[in-house]
Amino acid sequence: MQNKPNAKNRDDIKVIITAIAFTLTLAFWNFFSAGAQKPVQAANIEPSVPQTAQVKILLGGPAPKTTIFVSQPRVAQPRPQQRAPQPVARTGSSK
Repeated sequence: MQNKPNAKNRDDIKVIITAIAFTLTLAFWNFFSAGAQKPVQAANIEPSVPQTAQVKILLGGPAPKTTIFVSQPRVAQPRPQQRAPQPVARTGSSK
């Protein structure tokens, strides 16, 4: 069979489709990006702390108390030496 002189290669078509998709992706990314919005100026506002209201315990009993547990750090203990396993003995039952 003789090759056609002007046959288009499928790889060329894949490259063209990829280039168009990449270009459109970048174009839409820039079009919809937040860069066109005006930057917001931060105002010097003092944060207000909301006052906590007294809560009535409906089920009764004392209010829960905060308990803090302090644990001592563990010191790594050395592992005892393990013996090597015994070799498997041949019984001669399967030959």
